[in-house]
Amino acid sequence: MGTLRAQGSRAPVRVLYTKAGTRLSACWIEDDDVIVDTKLYWCAARSVEEAAYLAAVINTRIVLDRVRDLQPVGQRDPRDFDNLVWTLPIPEFDASDAVHADLATAALHAAEVARRVELPEDAHFTTKRRLIRQMLEADGVAETIERLVDALLPL
Repeated sequence: MGTLRAQGSRAPVRVLYTKAGTRLSACWIEDDDVIVDTKLYWCAARSVEEAAYLAAVINTRIVLDRVRDLQPVGQRDPRDFDNLVWTLPIPEFDASDAVHADLATAALHAAEVARRVELPEDAHFTTKRRLIRQMLEADGVAETIERLVDALLPL
Protein backbone atom coordinates (compact mmCIF):
# COMPACT_ATOMS: atom_id res chain seq x y z
CA MET A 1 0.00 0.00 0.00
CA GLY A 2 3.04 2.26 -0.14
CA THR A 3 3.06 3.29 3.52
CA LEU A 4 6.70 2.34 4.09
CA ARG A 5 7.74 3.89 0.79
CA ALA A 6 5.94 7.10 1.80
CA GLN A 7 8.35 7.40 4.71
CA GLY A 8 11.19 7.92 2.24
CA SER A 9 10.64 11.65 2.61
CA ARG A 10 10.71 11.61 6.39
CA ALA A 11 11.05 14.72 8.48
CA PRO A 12 13.84 15.17 11.03
CA VAL A 13 11.26 15.80 13.78
CA ARG A 14 8.14 13.66 13.96
CA VAL A 15 5.30 13.09 16.40
CA LEU A 16 4.33 9.45 16.90
CA TYR A 17 1.15 8.22 18.53
CA THR A 18 -0.53 4.89 19.15
CA LYS A 19 -2.92 3.45 16.58
CA ALA A 20 -4.98 1.58 19.16
CA GLY A 21 -5.33 0.89 22.85
CA THR A 22 -7.18 2.16 25.84
CA ARG A 23 -4.89 5.15 26.37
CA LEU A 24 -3.53 7.50 23.73
CA SER A 25 0.25 7.83 23.95
CA ALA A 26 2.37 10.23 21.94
CA CYS A 27 6.02 11.22 21.78
CA TRP A 28 8.34 12.95 19.39
CA ILE A 29 11.53 11.74 17.80
CA GLU A 30 14.40 13.64 16.26
CA ASP A 31 15.72 10.84 14.07
CA ASP A 32 14.75 10.62 10.42
CA ASP A 33 16.26 7.12 10.10
CA VAL A 34 13.44 5.56 12.14
CA ILE A 35 10.81 3.69 10.13
CA VAL A 36 7.35 3.63 11.73
CA ASP A 37 5.52 0.30 11.50
CA THR A 38 1.83 -0.56 11.55
CA LYS A 39 0.96 0.09 15.20
CA LEU A 40 1.88 3.78 15.19
CA TYR A 41 0.91 6.88 13.30
CA TRP A 42 3.23 9.78 12.70
CA CYS A 43 3.18 13.33 11.47
CA ALA A 44 5.99 15.70 10.59
CA ALA A 45 6.71 18.69 12.80
CA ARG A 46 8.53 21.85 11.76
CA SER A 47 10.33 22.13 15.11
CA VAL A 48 10.83 20.36 18.41
CA GLU A 49 8.53 22.94 20.02
CA GLU A 50 5.72 22.09 17.58
CA ALA A 51 6.29 18.37 18.20
CA ALA A 52 6.22 18.92 21.97
CA TYR A 53 2.99 20.93 21.65
CA LEU A 54 1.28 18.16 19.63
CA ALA A 55 2.51 15.37 21.89
CA ALA A 56 1.28 17.26 24.94
CA VAL A 57 -2.17 17.71 23.42
CA ILE A 58 -2.47 14.09 22.28
CA ASN A 59 -1.37 12.69 25.65
CA THR A 60 -4.08 14.44 27.66
CA ARG A 61 -7.10 12.89 29.31
CA ILE A 62 -9.16 15.63 27.64
CA VAL A 63 -8.32 14.43 24.13
CA LEU A 64 -8.82 10.79 25.10
CA ASP A 65 -12.26 11.60 26.53
CA ARG A 66 -13.24 13.49 23.39
CA VAL A 67 -12.29 10.72 20.95
CA ARG A 68 -13.54 7.82 23.08
CA ASP A 69 -17.13 8.10 21.82
CA LEU A 70 -15.84 8.01 18.23
CA GLN A 71 -13.77 4.85 18.72
CA PRO A 72 -15.01 1.46 17.56
CA VAL A 73 -15.54 -0.91 20.50
CA GLY A 74 -13.70 -4.23 20.73
CA GLN A 75 -14.64 -7.11 23.00
CA ARG A 76 -14.65 -4.85 26.05
CA ASP A 77 -13.29 -1.38 25.43
CA PRO A 78 -12.95 1.24 22.71
CA ARG A 79 -9.79 0.36 20.78
CA ASP A 80 -8.69 2.14 17.61
CA PHE A 81 -7.64 5.80 17.58
CA ASP A 82 -6.45 5.91 13.99
CA ASN A 83 -6.99 9.47 12.76
CA LEU A 84 -9.74 10.34 15.25
CA VAL A 85 -7.36 12.72 17.02
CA TRP A 86 -7.38 14.96 13.95
CA THR A 87 -11.18 15.31 14.01
CA LEU A 88 -10.71 17.57 17.04
CA PRO A 89 -10.18 21.30 16.44
CA ILE A 90 -6.48 21.25 17.42
CA PRO A 91 -5.03 24.57 16.27
CA GLU A 92 -1.88 24.54 14.17
CA PHE A 93 1.12 25.40 16.35
CA ASP A 94 1.82 29.12 16.60
CA ALA A 95 4.88 29.96 18.68
CA SER A 96 3.57 33.50 19.21
CA ASP A 97 0.39 32.19 20.89
CA ALA A 98 0.90 32.11 24.68
CA VAL A 99 -1.08 28.88 25.23
CA HIS A 100 0.79 27.10 22.43
CA ALA A 101 4.17 28.29 23.72
CA ASP A 102 3.27 27.34 27.30
CA LEU A 103 2.17 23.86 26.16
CA ALA A 104 5.44 23.34 24.28
CA THR A 105 7.44 24.48 27.31
CA ALA A 106 5.45 22.22 29.65
CA ALA A 107 5.89 19.25 27.30
CA LEU A 108 9.64 19.81 27.09
CA HIS A 109 9.75 19.92 30.89
CA ALA A 110 7.62 16.74 31.06
CA ALA A 111 10.12 15.00 28.77
CA GLU A 112 12.92 15.90 31.18
CA VAL A 113 10.91 14.59 34.14
CA ALA A 114 10.14 11.37 32.24
CA ARG A 115 13.83 10.87 31.38
CA ARG A 116 14.68 10.82 35.08
CA VAL A 117 12.21 8.07 35.97
CA GLU A 118 13.95 4.80 36.83
CA LEU A 119 12.14 2.09 34.90
CA PRO A 120 12.57 -1.57 35.84
CA GLU A 121 13.82 -3.41 32.74
CA ASP A 122 11.57 -6.42 33.37
CA ALA A 123 8.41 -4.34 33.90
CA HIS A 124 5.56 -4.41 31.38
CA PHE A 125 5.26 -1.27 29.24
CA THR A 126 1.98 -0.35 30.97
CA THR A 127 3.79 -0.37 34.32
CA LYS A 128 6.52 1.84 32.89
CA ARG A 129 3.97 4.28 31.48
CA ARG A 130 2.15 4.37 34.85
CA LEU A 131 5.42 5.17 36.68
CA ILE A 132 6.09 8.02 34.27
CA ARG A 133 2.52 9.38 34.64
CA GLN A 134 2.90 9.26 38.44
CA MET A 135 6.11 11.31 38.26
CA LEU A 136 4.51 13.83 35.89
CA GLU A 137 1.61 14.18 38.33
CA ALA A 138 3.93 14.53 41.32
CA ASP A 139 5.89 17.22 39.47
CA GLY A 140 2.68 19.12 38.66
CA VAL A 141 3.39 19.31 34.94
CA ALA A 142 0.62 16.83 34.10
CA GLU A 143 -1.97 19.13 35.67
CA THR A 144 -0.46 22.14 33.90
CA ILE A 145 -0.72 20.42 30.53
CA GLU A 146 -4.32 19.32 31.15
CA ARG A 147 -5.27 22.88 32.14
CA LEU A 148 -3.62 24.36 29.04
CA VAL A 149 -5.27 21.84 26.70
CA ASP A 150 -8.62 22.58 28.33
CA ALA A 151 -8.07 26.26 27.45
CA LEU A 152 -6.95 25.29 23.93
CA LEU A 153 -9.90 22.98 23.20
CA PRO A 154 -12.94 24.39 24.95
CA LEU A 155 -16.16 22.36 24.69
